[in-house]
Amino acid sequence: MSIVTPGRSTNPDPDGDVNSQFHMGLGGFQRFQTDVKRLPHPWYACPFMPDRPQRWPPPWLFLVLILPGGIYTGFTTTPLPFLLGNEGVPVEKIANLASLIQIPTIFYFCWAPLVDMKLRRRTWLLLTSFLSAACLGVAVPLVGPAHLGAVTGLLFTGMVVNVLVSAAQGGLMVSMLPRAGQAQASGWTQAGNLGGGALGAGITLWFLARMPLPFAAAATAAMTGLPALASWTIAEPPPATAASLVDHLRQIGKELVAAFRSRRTLWGLLLLASPVSSGAALTLLPAVASGYRVGSQGVMWVNGMAGGLVLALGSLLATLLPGEWDRKLTYAGAGLLNGLASLTLLAGSTPAVYYAGTVFYLVTTGFGYARFLALVTDVLGHGAHGTSTRFSLFQAAGNLPITYMLWLDGQGYGRLGVRGLFGMDAGGNFLVFALVGALWMFQRKPAPSQHAGGRVR
Repeated sequence: MSIVTPGRSTNPDPDGDVNSQFHMGLGGFQRFQTDVKRLPHPWYACPFMPDRPQRWPPPWLFLVLILPGGIYTGFTTTPLPFLLGNEGVPVEKIANLASLIQIPTIFYFCWAPLVDMKLRRRTWLLLTSFLSAACLGVAVPLVGPAHLGAVTGLLFTGMVVNVLVSAAQGGLMVSMLPRAGQAQASGWTQAGNLGGGALGAGITLWFLARMPLPFAAAATAAMTGLPALASWTIAEPPPATAASLVDHLRQIGKELVAAFRSRRTLWGLLLLASPVSSGAALTLLPAVASGYRVGSQGVMWVNGMAGGLVLALGSLLATLLPGEWDRKLTYAGAGLLNGLASLTLLAGSTPAVYYAGTVFYLVTTGFGYARFLALVTDVLGHGAHGTSTRFSLFQAAGNLPITYMLWLDGQGYGRLGVRGLFGMDAGGNFLVFALVGALWMFQRKPAPSQHAGGRVR
């Protein structure tokens, strides 16, 4: 299906596009009409230029919509431990607090059905962004040993709410974009999530170093919540209705069961849970830096904020792929590139090898994360009641390979050192790519055609 480019009017105005289409010839005009009829969603006027109708939302808007989630998570992983450490909180307590705050990111699919109920998803995105930003703004001035319990409670509550930003944003992406647009938006989303987390952490530290604490807290909260206002530029239709809350949950359950009965969905989930493109070695790269004679400053640079921006760059590169390309194959192909990055880190034990290999690994991991999200949107199944629920559940499947591949990489390092670590990481990627590639080639093999008499041509 060809998609009409944004900015091109579809209003049959005698002074506008009909004349231009007419001069393209009758055949071209008929194809144009057919393309418009095939579009799964209506056309909306651009909110800032209502006299120029265009397709809205564009894929890049989803980078902005995910920023509240990326910035909030970025705060809990970088500025929060830094502030607590400066206040004299023991490292073990910081680790316990950080791990507790991350628990909602694993189980949030349990309360993601809220986003599919009553309100539009854009409204849920706005509410969850501002509520979690408020928790963050209140918690920042309290950071320290005296209020550690209050800080933990506020940030944990904020995370419980904030993870619904992803559910609402993903539901909007699936329901408001055509299939090709979803593939593009997946790359923009991961760029906003990864890059927003890295940049947000750096900007927060800049605020804290140059402003009084209450003003820095307010600025950080504003930076977290305000991007959600962009969701109100989307002319989202009202949510699907049901007779009651129980009936709505029943409809969500039926859609989920129907999705799991689909061979396409099951095959996609199997691939999502496979070791391909997990990027698990990211966590261990700082731990092996000394073996490459790389000091702490080098680790902080390539594995810190700059590393987050390189991850975002890899995600943006995924937007260059045509939306109609096979997403299972491109996801496995991203794993192949990630495996080659692991092998690059085995080329020597010098700082140059570490920096080059790490940047290559970061780029291919960001690329793989974008293709992961594109595959999630491709195998969700159909249904208007539980889109955000299914999106959250399938996205949670991506946490499984990160967990077990991190363990396997550690086992490899324990037996063979760096060679075992990156060899294990590369091996999982290569194995899945080989299986997916072989299956793809088998499916593309044309069936033999026959004459009426049965002889094969």
